[in-house]
Amino acid sequence: MPRDVVRWLQSLDLSFTIRNPKRDLTNGYIVAEIMARYHPKDVQLSAFENGLRLATKVDNWESLYKLFKKKGIAITKDDIDKVIHCAPGYATMFIMKLWSLLTKPKVPMKFAMPQEMMPPSEPLPAYMRETASRRLKDPEIDRVQDTVERTIRAIDTLGYYHEERRSIKAAEAPTLMRHERRLKTGMAGEAQDTLERGMENESVQIDEVAVKAMTGGDARLGAAAGRQRAATGGAPGGGGASAAALGGRAALLKAVCLPNTSAGALAGLQQPALFVKPAADIMRPLVYTIIQENEELSALIDGKKDIVVAFIEQCRWGVLDEVAIRVFETLANRALLLVDTLTKSAPEFWKVWSTFSPALSDFSEASPVFEHVVFLFKRIGSLMREVDPQMTQQLITDLGLPSICRELKRSPEKRECLCEIVFSYTQQDTLNHLLVLRALKEKINDLPIYVTCLACLVTLDAQHGLLDEHLLDLYIYYALTAMQNSQPKIRVAGIHILSTIAICSAQHNSILGLIPSFGALAGDDWWEVQAQVLLLSAHLLNKITQNSQDGGGTYGGPPDEAGSNRGEAMDGGNAMDGGQRDDMDAADPAEALLDIICKLFVVSNSKNVLQVGLSAIVHLLPDYPTLVPMFVSVLLGQPAAYRQRLLMEPEADTSSAMFRRTYVWGKDSRVYEERCISALWPHLDVAKIFAMQLETPDGSLELFEIEHMEVLLASLPERFEAEKAEEWLDIFGKVKKYVFVALIDPKLHVHATQIIKRFWCCPMEQIGSKAIEVSKRTLLMALRLLYGDMDRVKVEEAAVLQFLRELKNHDSTMGMEVTNLLDAFKETHPAEYGQSQLDTVFA
Repeated sequence: MPRDVVRWLQSLDLSFTIRNPKRDLTNGYIVAEIMARYHPKDVQLSAFENGLRLATKVDNWESLYKLFKKKGIAITKDDIDKVIHCAPGYATMFIMKLWSLLTKPKVPMKFAMPQEMMPPSEPLPAYMRETASRRLKDPEIDRVQDTVERTIRAIDTLGYYHEERRSIKAAEAPTLMRHERRLKTGMAGEAQDTLERGMENESVQIDEVAVKAMTGGDARLGAAAGRQRAATGGAPGGGGASAAALGGRAALLKAVCLPNTSAGALAGLQQPALFVKPAADIMRPLVYTIIQENEELSALIDGKKDIVVAFIEQCRWGVLDEVAIRVFETLANRALLLVDTLTKSAPEFWKVWSTFSPALSDFSEASPVFEHVVFLFKRIGSLMREVDPQMTQQLITDLGLPSICRELKRSPEKRECLCEIVFSYTQQDTLNHLLVLRALKEKINDLPIYVTCLACLVTLDAQHGLLDEHLLDLYIYYALTAMQNSQPKIRVAGIHILSTIAICSAQHNSILGLIPSFGALAGDDWWEVQAQVLLLSAHLLNKITQNSQDGGGTYGGPPDEAGSNRGEAMDGGNAMDGGQRDDMDAADPAEALLDIICKLFVVSNSKNVLQVGLSAIVHLLPDYPTLVPMFVSVLLGQPAAYRQRLLMEPEADTSSAMFRRTYVWGKDSRVYEERCISALWPHLDVAKIFAMQLETPDGSLELFEIEHMEVLLASLPERFEAEKAEEWLDIFGKVKKYVFVALIDPKLHVHATQIIKRFWCCPMEQIGSKAIEVSKRTLLMALRLLYGDMDRVKVEEAAVLQFLRELKNHDSTMGMEVTNLLDAFKETHPAEYGQSQLDTVFA
């Protein structure tokens, strides 16, 4: 320190002399003494502790900072922070700054930077340079509170250290090489320098050597083995062990050098950058931090192996899902740290891929761990693609596809997720998607499996808007090929490709010309083939309708309510004559699609096919009302569990609620979408057809069953429209006798009360008052059945009394109607009223 500063410190008569500023000033006690000399009223030394704990240092300096701020002394927290953590040279700079601020000399002194803060004028000798462990002891790292952030700081510091070492070695390389030559040749220094200068002045050119793969290794090695046997005079079988060893080595080299293997591809990729941070060094502290929190898992980890590799091995033996999920989630969130390494070094990418790809096989599709592993791969791929899309695609094509293709063959249920991983590494344009599809076909080398993968990939291409004419040609070609396959699952995949194109793209016109091809599969024996054909036909018909309504369609629009386009062809769901249908196919694709739907969507078909059809056809009902009768009949005939899933309104937005389900257990079963159809269908049309079907000529329907009550309740809208009030009253008049009888049935009581309340309590007086008027006598008959001697299962009286109380308490008008109704029942049926508890309704 300057002499003036030293003299100033001595004049303050401090409790001890400052000999090592970095150590003596770290806790702030001596600074407090200095401030007490200048501001004795504001500083109480008893409030300061002369200790070495970090909490003590922070408390002392916090009090000093408040004092500096109060007195207007320009000392910042950054100045204090560096002194607390003993940053080199900053304690000396601090004490000189404090002297300047307190004494305010007339002539400002120009301070020289402390020696320990000055960079060395020349590189230090190797034995004096900092080691990696010394660099990691930086107090700036230790003071970071967050464990993960501190780990990242340490990783960056280590990376900078290695970069610095590499640059120093590159600068010192010529000197070291000259020294090595002198030691080997024993030449004098001057002579060696002269020789080296002459070598440097010469232009040295080295021709590039082309290395070819050992494609003919077996024959050459075999010939060499024969010559060796002839030279030694041995029998042909005498050198069997040696020949076998040579042949095995040649086979191994040949297998490794094949371009379709990961090892062969790795050898052909560009060399890595001069220095990249090893991916293992980046991941290791992140994984170690989580594992250390679980004592049981820490005990199982093999300390001789890399901790990331050891963790993946333990995952196969049943690590807790919570721990595994946390590890993969942390790595995914910190994936940005890996991007630079993986894009610059193909070997590092291969290490990461080969480390985590076994998890794609070890965990089942339903496992949450599998979901997080897939997310990790997709996250890495998307981040790498942003930095270097071309290299990222080459890495996944050459190094990742071989292992993914093996899993695609082995696990059909994981194909959708695996295809998403592949496309997350692919450049988002048509040409590169075509290149990846070609590479996928070469590595799978199995047409049925390739087609099922295309059925997953076409959805991704459609979502990215890449289905131009080139990709469409590829997908449609393989779809037509698959539809002619003898395996049902392959035919299903082919139709699914066409269906996805029709749904997710504007290129549905390309599929309309294929109606004869997939229409022929409507008579297929396999239920899922029929379901896919029905789904495709419904989607295409919906597209045609939308285009017609928008004015951009080239085909006829939907039929009118009288069915002018269809005539009587759809009456009862029967298809038209074959010759007429062929003529119709050529004239109007909409008619051909309706014929396919009518052939498949019949009550006698498979329940799974009909379940798929109900969700697909519901969109067509407003434009094709002739489909409603068969739709209602099919819905009534579905099993209770299937029907209730379609009619149950979810808590969220019903118009967009959608569920994905499989109807058959199996690895190859496709997933189908189910929607709340009651939020999509035309309520009045469905209710009209439902009421019309009750009027059977033979009167076979005597009582409602649960399916009738569910469908009728779902057909009622939340609010009735005034202009359609008379039509709704007409429907209520047809169903009222069934509904009021259901009121006393224990299984149907709840549904019946909801239907009656929907009409009786309607805020529209035109519907509410008339519904009460036309059904009073029907309710009296239901009460007579409840309290009569008829031998049948009845609902408990308490449920009916509760229903009547709710009606009475709805409003004054309704209360008067219920009172009059019960008085009428008391007069006409006094005996039944006497043995009932109806008088409690008025309590």
